[in-house]
Amino acid sequence: MKTKNIIIRSLSGTVYVGALVGAVLSGGVWIILLTSILAFFAVYEFLAMTSEGKIPRFASALDISAAVILQIAVGMLQYSNRKVQAALIGVYLLLLVVRAVTQLYAEHGNPVHSLARSFMAQMYIAMPLAIFSFLCSWFPPQLILAMLIFIWVNDTGAFCVGSTMGKHKLFERISPKKTWEGFWGGMLFCVIAAVVMCACFNQYSGFSYGFMCRFGIVVSVFATFGDLIESMIKRTCGVKDSGKLIPGHGGILDRIDSLLLVVPVTLIYLCLAC
Repeated sequence: MKTKNIIIRSLSGTVYVGALVGAVLSGGVWIILLTSILAFFAVYEFLAMTSEGKIPRFASALDISAAVILQIAVGMLQYSNRKVQAALIGVYLLLLVVRAVTQLYAEHGNPVHSLARSFMAQMYIAMPLAIFSFLCSWFPPQLILAMLIFIWVNDTGAFCVGSTMGKHKLFERISPKKTWEGFWGGMLFCVIAAVVMCACFNQYSGFSYGFMCRFGIVVSVFATFGDLIESMIKRTCGVKDSGKLIPGHGGILDRIDSLLLVVPVTLIYLCLAC
């Protein structure tokens, strides 16, 4: 049974990684499609986790629709039709306004909690995914791939070092299994990955070792924070996984938790460093 779980986890993980890499390299409509799908399922999982009792269907439909519309609107920035872009942004803002107004007519539940949940879904999930789409449109694909590689290498390095050498808890209240040894191990792996990229792959020859190593460190730090934030949300809601969509991995939100925090920080780093 354990071997079967490992095989299923590996296959589903490979499909997820392949979808991300393929969309980044293809660009255009594939990025819009990818971020829209991720936003759809991640927002749904977030609402399902945080809702007090039954999920309000109409409010959830507005939240999910707004998240998807935002992905399409930002993805369209790479095209020249400004009228379409403006219309999509207008629809997105209208959906947010309608969501706020509809809360006046809700007779059950805490209205503040309900609105906070809806708007947090936009800020925590929809906006970072939209920024990811923006990054793919305005920066070279090798930088986006480097960001993704750093996230995955950091996760792998932290697990390997933490499981073999970890003794000092990093954030026991939120994630009892994470250790300082794992944290520094993940960061070291990212720095090594940055050096290997610059030394062995021509597409990174235009970037200095210092730039790439600093990039790896930034991604490592905020990937860890992203993981901890989602762990905090799940622990507060009393759930182990955000969903069951990806066999062996949990939900979409479990897979993109690090990405959601790394993406806006990457935009800041690239704007300051490039």
